[in-house]
Amino acid sequence: MTPTTQKKSFFKSGKRKLPPLSLLFILVTATLLGVGGFGIWTVEKQMKENLATQLELIVQGNLESLKIWAQAIKLDTQVLSRQPTINEKLTSLLEIAQPDTITTETLSQSEELAWLRKNLGEACKTYGFVGFVVFDLTGLQVGSYLDGALGTRNLLGKSDFFYRSMQGDTVVSQPFYAEIDLPDEEGVYHSDEATMFVSTPILGQAGETVGVLAFRLRPEKEFSHLLSISRFGDTGETYAFNDEGLLVSNSRFDSQLISSGLLLAGQKSILNIYIRDPNRNLQIKAKYQNENTSLWPLTKMVTLATKHQSGFDVDGYNDYRGVSVVGAWVWEQELDIGLVTEIDVAEAFRPLKTLMTWFLLLFGLLLIFGATAFFLRSRYTRSQQETLENEKRLSSFLDTASDSIICIDTFGTIQSVNSSVAEKFGYEPSELLRKNIKILMPKPHSSAHDGYLEAYLKTGKGNVINMVSEVTAKRKNGNIFPIELSVSESVVKGEKSYMGIIRDISERKESEKELKNAYGKLEERIEERTKELWESKNLAEKNNKAKSEFLSRMSHELRTPMNAILGFTQLMHESTKDPLPKTHQNRTEQILKAGNHLLELINEVLDLASIEAGKITVSIEPVCIADLITEVLTVVRPLAQNFHINLIDQISFNKKVTILADKTRLKQVLLNLLSNSIKYNNKGGSVTVSSQLEKGTRLRIDVIDTGVGMSREQLNQLFDPFNRLGAENGNIEGTGIGMTISKNLVEAMNGSIGVESQTGKGSTFNVSFPICLLSPATETPKVTLTPIDELENGIESNASKFFTLLYIEDNAVNLTLVEDILADYSEIKLISASTAITGINMALSQNPNLILMDINLPDIDGVEALKRLKKFKSMQDVPVIAISANAMKKDIDRAMSEGFKAYIAKPFDIERFKKIIENEMSCTSTL
Repeated sequence: MTPTTQKKSFFKSGKRKLPPLSLLFILVTATLLGVGGFGIWTVEKQMKENLATQLELIVQGNLESLKIWAQAIKLDTQVLSRQPTINEKLTSLLEIAQPDTITTETLSQSEELAWLRKNLGEACKTYGFVGFVVFDLTGLQVGSYLDGALGTRNLLGKSDFFYRSMQGDTVVSQPFYAEIDLPDEEGVYHSDEATMFVSTPILGQAGETVGVLAFRLRPEKEFSHLLSISRFGDTGETYAFNDEGLLVSNSRFDSQLISSGLLLAGQKSILNIYIRDPNRNLQIKAKYQNENTSLWPLTKMVTLATKHQSGFDVDGYNDYRGVSVVGAWVWEQELDIGLVTEIDVAEAFRPLKTLMTWFLLLFGLLLIFGATAFFLRSRYTRSQQETLENEKRLSSFLDTASDSIICIDTFGTIQSVNSSVAEKFGYEPSELLRKNIKILMPKPHSSAHDGYLEAYLKTGKGNVINMVSEVTAKRKNGNIFPIELSVSESVVKGEKSYMGIIRDISERKESEKELKNAYGKLEERIEERTKELWESKNLAEKNNKAKSEFLSRMSHELRTPMNAILGFTQLMHESTKDPLPKTHQNRTEQILKAGNHLLELINEVLDLASIEAGKITVSIEPVCIADLITEVLTVVRPLAQNFHINLIDQISFNKKVTILADKTRLKQVLLNLLSNSIKYNNKGGSVTVSSQLEKGTRLRIDVIDTGVGMSREQLNQLFDPFNRLGAENGNIEGTGIGMTISKNLVEAMNGSIGVESQTGKGSTFNVSFPICLLSPATETPKVTLTPIDELENGIESNASKFFTLLYIEDNAVNLTLVEDILADYSEIKLISASTAITGINMALSQNPNLILMDINLPDIDGVEALKRLKKFKSMQDVPVIAISANAMKKDIDRAMSEGFKAYIAKPFDIERFKKIIENEMSCTSTL
């Protein structure tokens, strides 16, 4: 063949040249695809614009409704409070409540309160209020419609509406949990109900504020109802939230929130749901049993709204259910809440999705029709050839199938059967041909079969055709057995026939029965196990609570005698008037050393208990590591000199490096590491402190010693509590829990701790923390001085000769200790009282310059005594310092928050105690 002939044959084959019809098909398809895509994009854009406008209108309409409602109830409240008769009764009630000796019983039996409950109570029913509360100027609830709210200050910690009304404003509060049980609309009382107040100042005759009148509201009746009436579609809702992202109105999806695990059964969504993004659809994958939802981030909408940024998002973001929604939001300054209107993306864009579905369907049909046109001829020819082969294969398959196959005509006469019928029914195929199918049916189905078939032929409706159903069949011997029956209809040359495929399911039914029994037993076992786990959980919680109570009581009981032991020992050891002989001084020095070691043991055990209970708290702030290392080395240098250890500081080149940690806790960790490296070092050895950057984002601090080192087995036990790795047999004091506490503190500060060691070659301890990325020039300096620090940093004492100090203490030993300490101060006049009531009376009569207050007093505790003392104007500027053996952080925080100037934990250091007293004397002399 010549080259020219080869070229013509190649093109004649048509394998590389597209036919005109196929090219036209491709062009039309591409055009439709482009036009359709552009049209969908245009529709989507217009739909988003319309949706944004609609959402903004809805949320603004709800905002205006809330404003109108709030203004209306404010006006109602002002009208009621300023009605002459009501105002007269209110001011009269406030005058009755002024004496400090007034009791709740006296208030409840007063004529003024009885009149207000009758008349103002009727007004509450008219205006839809649940009740009212009357506050005096200190926030004491001197009058209320409900008895439970009388004579307390519980509402002051729940909301700020009282303080705002004291400034002269009429205020509508946010919803919050009620401080007492409240009745529902049927009069049944419930605890932890949501409530809110509208409050207004009570004006005296001269127009001055003499108290506050507040009316209680049901949030779900009007506040939430105003938002719920604007719900639209299947998923559209409007809800409110506060600046913490807490839902303060009812959700539309309470049932979904219960099923997803965010709410308990019967629990309401108001005040129980934070608007956080779970990063998954909780309807598909519910909340895990122990999953901490506080770690979920706030939703995109709440993050912007709580920054007082109004806006909308029609591209989609996750809501508190993890469902993608679109919405518009606004922040209301006066009510200090955010409002948002949202609807699920699936519902919002349902029309667009339908349009896209139809477009893709039509486009797909076009592709199918086109492909069919190309391959129809070749398939038709191929199908003709395959038909004969398939018929042969089908006949062979039917005879070898394990299921019985029977064909009947429209009269129910059996036309053909396969060989499996003999095994299932006991009939030979020849025995069934031209017999009615009823021969294989038990009664009553056999009697009714002809009627079934006739009705189907007339109506075309049946319960068996083209379906799989479970029925019973009858064998030749009369036995009944279950079968799975599948019937299909076919028409050949205008004649209908029916083919039934029959499968014996006797074994499956037996298996289902056994499985059902096993499932029942499994449910019983699960119920028993759940009950056991619940009992174990309750027991563990009870034991943990008992341990915390035990440690708190033991701390107090141990510190009280320790205060006397260490205090008197310090006086004996440091006395210049009656100095002890050298031998006795050595003995008192040993007592002080042992006592301080015992105090260290108590503190470390309490620290470990707090960590195990999950109550450890840290305050993360930028910390200059170079300054902190210098401070720590100064503290441990005397210890290093005693052990003849050389300290080496290699942190100097990192002067500008700051890390994120709790300075006090980090100092505690470094002191522990350095102390251990010094105490367990070789004589004449060294301890080196160095640092290095890790990947540019973390700083690693190394404490390297030249000590005896540790084996691999000891390293594995290093962080186990109360394990001193054999050092308990030596003469070095310790508790065995210092490293355990250090590890937990480092991890609580988002850091890590590690150790490398070899026996005989020393050890390297390291801690790693994130670097603070802010420039020091832009950081805001943080002052963390505690009240005691401020007292200790005061100027030296220069007190006047008339300095009166009142010490309220019921323990005679502690009182004697303080008397001995202050014996060197001739200018101090020390007076004392053994009970709080006596101490208050002495303070009012003696007008002391300083008050030392024990917290655990026999009649009332020191915190309550301080509250009563500060009610008197003459005592409001007198400093009061708390003294107690309760040294746990929660006790100190409680006392400081109540107004104590400082908190001294027993046993206290005498030099620190003297410095505090001298500082107060100096402050008094400058006034």
